[in-house]
Amino acid sequence: MKTQIVEKIRKSYSLLKKKSSIINGVSYYPECEHKSKTEILKDQLFFIWKYGNYEPFYFTYGFDRSEMTRDRMTSEYLIPSDKFQAKINHLNNRPPGFIYSSRVITADKFYFNVFLERFGIPTPSMYCYIKDKQILYYDNQFIIDPQKSTSEQLKQLFSYDMDAFCKPSSGQLGNGAFALKVQDSKIYTDGKLSSVDKLIDVLFSANYLVQKRIYQHPTMNTLCDSTINSIRLQTVMTKEGEVVPFGALLRIGRKGSSVDNWAKGGVLVGIDMEKGKLMETGFLKPKFGASMKEHPDTKVIFKNFEIPYYKEAEKKAIELHKRLYRSHSVGWDIAITENGPMFIEGNGLWEISGIQAVQGGMKKQIEKYFTVL
Repeated sequence: MKTQIVEKIRKSYSLLKKKSSIINGVSYYPECEHKSKTEILKDQLFFIWKYGNYEPFYFTYGFDRSEMTRDRMTSEYLIPSDKFQAKINHLNNRPPGFIYSSRVITADKFYFNVFLERFGIPTPSMYCYIKDKQILYYDNQFIIDPQKSTSEQLKQLFSYDMDAFCKPSSGQLGNGAFALKVQDSKIYTDGKLSSVDKLIDVLFSANYLVQKRIYQHPTMNTLCDSTINSIRLQTVMTKEGEVVPFGALLRIGRKGSSVDNWAKGGVLVGIDMEKGKLMETGFLKPKFGASMKEHPDTKVIFKNFEIPYYKEAEKKAIELHKRLYRSHSVGWDIAITENGPMFIEGNGLWEISGIQAVQGGMKKQIEKYFTVL
């Protein structure tokens, strides 16, 4: 107890030292009446003494609005989010009613790809998987000499034309991911001319999955055509074994980027799950800006933008989660192609901050589905 108090005093002192960077955030709700800087500072000190830390998404959640009393903030929103992630991790690694979890299937993108293909769920085709500087898998459409070194085998592989996307098999937040194109023996990474030796160096730096590139539905292309703009849909398994959708948003990339992740500057927009349409406001992560009603590059208005095949995507996510019956909750990343939804990833450790930013406080729903069973 004494240690906790000392830590809270330390964090309060730290907050006061760097208060200008914490209380001078840009409002995501500029049209509303706002609290004074003193009130914001008091709120953040309150969070430290109640929860052990200040709230990094204070402005994203709109806590700077005068209408957001402390009672409302604490009763409607889950604070702090890191403790909720610990709970997600606990429930997915020690699923109720089971000794072992299925978390490894979603945590490893190679396993996830194999799992989905076995059940006939649309997912990007795999060209190859490089693990520990060895080729663990490659598509048999390529002719590779198994007697050669891994580097020589990869040089043979990348002598074929391909339109691909590369990502670490256990990566998060879009880190290490890049587009790859091989055409007429020339190699391009994220649109820039490279060399096979540089490419191999990157692929040897982690365990890399090389997949066939997805081409999204033309409607989704209008939002941003340099990235796959994916649905992030959470599903959760109830005590009775029923799988239910739990919040949805659309991640939209920015011009020149190859990923749509919020952590890389992408825009999050809430999805009206009944209608399969976007809500009114898009949100950037705090260090990239604030909110907007239209895409900052393409100027497409978000409100009532209809997502093709949304209900089909939701239905397939529920179906897939039932097959991952040892997972308590999953955050699905789903692309929309001309032929329907395609599942890119399943995340067993997903963040609540994005979904609360776009959908509002979700504490009541969280308490309903995420109690320790």
